[in-house]
Amino acid sequence: MEGQQEVVAAILSLQADLNQRHSENVTRHDVTDKKVEEAIRRIDDLHKAFPGGDWDGHRRYHEAVIQKIAARGRPYQDLQAELAKKGLWAFIVGLAAAVWYYTKAKVIS
Repeated sequence: MEGQQEVVAAILSLQADLNQRHSENVTRHDVTDKKVEEAIRRIDDLHKAFPGGDWDGHRRYHEAVIQKIAARGRPYQDLQAELAKKGLWAFIVGLAAAVWYYTKAKVIS
């Protein structure tokens, strides 16, 4: 009889352990389900944030705006580069003229 009681006690212990693990798994499953439902709800809300739910159209709009802003700044960049180039040439010509006049004044006097 004593051997049977040990077997019964072991089986009951195993059953309690399995019940505990089952309740932990069920709890984890419930938590995971809630997180997935929350993620789905947020994604649905995100869809509603775009006009007509059109993510791609929204992206294309922003790309067009960025290109427009970049194109608007390009002439000013080109103008600055051109002015810098011409200013450098003016400086070189002015420096050459100054050297020429200085040399001419030294030779004449």
